[in-house]
Amino acid sequence: MSAELRTARRPRRRLRPSVIATGPAMASTAAACYLVGGLVGLLMPLLAVPYETEPASMALGGGSMAAGVLVGLFGRRFGQRVFYGLNLGTVFFVGLGVWMHRGEFEATLAGCLYLVVSMYVFFFFDWTAGCVIEGLVIASILTSKLAFDAYPWGAVTTLIGLNLLIAGVTGWLVRAAAEADVDGLTGLPNRRGFDRTLHEALVDVERSGGPLTVAMIDLDGFAAVNEQRGRAEGDRWLQSFARDWLDHAGPDAAMARHGADEFAVIASGHTSGQLTKALDAFRTIQPDFSAGLASWQSGDTPSILAGRAELALYEAKSSGGGRTFSRDAGGEGWVLLSSALANNEFTVVYQPIVNATTGLVAGAEALLRWTRPGKGPVSPAEFIPIAESTGFITKLDHWVLETACREAAAWPRAVAAKVTVNVSGRELHQPDYYQQVVDVLIRTGLPANRLVLEVTESTMEADSQVALDVLRRLRADGVRIAIDDFGTGYSSLSRLHHLPADILKIDRSFVMTIQPQDTGAPLIAAITGLAHALGLTTVAEGVEHEYQARVLAHHGCDENQGWLHGRPDAPELIHAALAQQALSPGEPFVKTYVGNSAGKSSPSGHD
Repeated sequence: MSAELRTARRPRRRLRPSVIATGPAMASTAAACYLVGGLVGLLMPLLAVPYETEPASMALGGGSMAAGVLVGLFGRRFGQRVFYGLNLGTVFFVGLGVWMHRGEFEATLAGCLYLVVSMYVFFFFDWTAGCVIEGLVIASILTSKLAFDAYPWGAVTTLIGLNLLIAGVTGWLVRAAAEADVDGLTGLPNRRGFDRTLHEALVDVERSGGPLTVAMIDLDGFAAVNEQRGRAEGDRWLQSFARDWLDHAGPDAAMARHGADEFAVIASGHTSGQLTKALDAFRTIQPDFSAGLASWQSGDTPSILAGRAELALYEAKSSGGGRTFSRDAGGEGWVLLSSALANNEFTVVYQPIVNATTGLVAGAEALLRWTRPGKGPVSPAEFIPIAESTGFITKLDHWVLETACREAAAWPRAVAAKVTVNVSGRELHQPDYYQQVVDVLIRTGLPANRLVLEVTESTMEADSQVALDVLRRLRADGVRIAIDDFGTGYSSLSRLHHLPADILKIDRSFVMTIQPQDTGAPLIAAITGLAHALGLTTVAEGVEHEYQARVLAHHGCDENQGWLHGRPDAPELIHAALAQQALSPGEPFVKTYVGNSAGKSSPSGHD
């Protein structure tokens, strides 16, 4: 466990010693300093004019280099107190070197090595320890002058001034960097600090063999507290939760603030069962939270381990909250999908959405496809559940969003076409999802009103206020929201006016019930009628036959999507369709589009 999270157990102390005060970093830096200092000690007598053999000075230099080798080999096992001792010893030996060259120019050169000590202690130690050792450095410089006149007063003032400058600048810069890793409200490490510490913890556990467990914790009902009692009350709850956990947990189960109302715990030396017991006991103090756990497995990366814990948290929240879920499997699936994404095995295809009256292409839905080298297409029905179970779905969804927005940004602006991208419930639960979407729109240059985010009603209900708030903010920026697969699962016509939506997608199961001889479809008529009354645009999915399109148009359905109008295909076809419509307004491009797609089957067997 790194010093960063251990020191977070004292939330009233604002400044941490250092964000990099770890065994490997301190050891490698100390080793480099000893090696360089020893080399300087060896070269000074060898380069002296006239040349003089100085056995004591050369022995001191050789000893410094030997110490550098030993610290480099074994220093990562040292505790911080050992490094305190090493720096105190370094002050003594630099003073010894100054004494050996007293009255000579080389004494001033040897005194310059004090600068290395000043830099090191303020780089890694806290202000108190740094100031103590810096005081010894200044005392040593003055003693060298007053006791045996090692160098002139000009050298004394220069050395003292430079050491104070190096100490002050190094200390300020390191602590400014530490503040970037600290949450200002709770005093805990923030998400960046958590990521850094988890990486360090995994390095340690891979060497020692573990165990290590990560927990993601979410405060149940936090949004309601903020709305009903005010943000100040919400802040007090966050501070209270952090303080109580630090008082309750052992030194190897430290906490970071991972999101707006989400905390993360890294428990070195704890199994998921042990951490579950600790969290259950903590509920006697702070009962209103959900938690998801994942234990380290060989081959886990920080993102894999944290992703499994986040997925377990999502399952705990979806099942009603107030409980702890554990997920200790799924690393292989994450590695498989991560490798496929890195190797460009995923592609985004687009299925046209057409105006039901004019037949013009009004946009397209972005759909993910995976083709494995040597194995061919993999059905989304196979890899999407793996992505969801491992938590990799958030990375896939973000990649699809970025890809779709970038390609849609190149579509002709003269045609008011939109690109529709599916959103998972896990994404909506991320505290920074709103900012992710905004950043993608800025990077790609796609206007917000040309993006449609497609969610299922069940997802919006499961995520409750969190998802609704995110979607409302995005709608306020111009992004449109579509409710997918309406008419199945949790659907309720009476709840439509509560949901932040612009588009209602009628599920394919309703469209499939339309027969060639039908002239009407009562359920579709009811859905379109209510949707229009609420100001929503309707899109029918799974339209495969002309007679279905006629009935849908008869009942006022606004847009259609399905194999009748085009199967999912390359983005160039959508671009060509929109380009032709821009040149010949009012002339449908649908037949040409279908011709380009004819004979191709969807890898998933669906639209």
